[in-house]
Amino acid sequence: MLHSTYRHAAYFSPALDSQAWQLGSHWLGRNAHQLVAIKQPEFKGLSAQFFEQVTRAPRLYGWHATLKAPFELNSNVSLEDLRNAFKNLSFDSVNAFHVPMKLDDMGDFLALVPSHYSQELQALADLCVHALHPLALPLSEAEIQRRSSSGLTGRQHELLAQWAYPFVMDQFQFHMTLTGSLKDCDPQHKDGLKAAAIEWFAPILENGMNIDAVTWFSQDQKHGDFRWVERFELGPSNCA
Repeated sequence: MLHSTYRHAAYFSPALDSQAWQLGSHWLGRNAHQLVAIKQPEFKGLSAQFFEQVTRAPRLYGWHATLKAPFELNSNVSLEDLRNAFKNLSFDSVNAFHVPMKLDDMGDFLALVPSHYSQELQALADLCVHALHPLALPLSEAEIQRRSSSGLTGRQHELLAQWAYPFVMDQFQFHMTLTGSLKDCDPQHKDGLKAAAIEWFAPILENGMNIDAVTWFSQDQKHGDFRWVERFELGPSNCA
């Protein structure tokens, strides 16, 4: 079945009525559910122009952490097939769980990441990859070559060949991206961004994140903004 949407992804994204969703969406300057630009926070020592520019790359994807990276649907797969796969995935998943969070400098960008390894999080990401990969259009040889030229390790090359993405399974790193590349960023500005993130995301850094759903995001056209489609809640948490 033909469909016009370019790509789809399985993300973790906080509940729409949560403080975590509001904080992340305002930081990025876009609400991926309402599909509107929103005013970004202002921080001393960081100009509005600089802050808008440095958050532009993650703004396209919306406030999220990747569980199954963006993929095109195979030609024999319908949107209803994909929705059913998401529904089945949520039933098969681990129950909702809690993860402590910290700010991390990931070398090239800033992100919120778990403060320690989570087996539940690893299991959820693995499940998303296994459940949705069969619905994806295989990568072209040209695309495989393009992705292979970005300094991957031997293990990451293997994962790219098997799962069409190198950062899955034992190479998976849950992260909620806050900035684009900072490799050319002035150290003073980078320190300012870190301080701003610690201030702005203090509730998440203090209280952690409830991982309670998998959310379907879509990208309607190449280079277009990703949008929130539907949220599939996990089972009830076993934690108080």
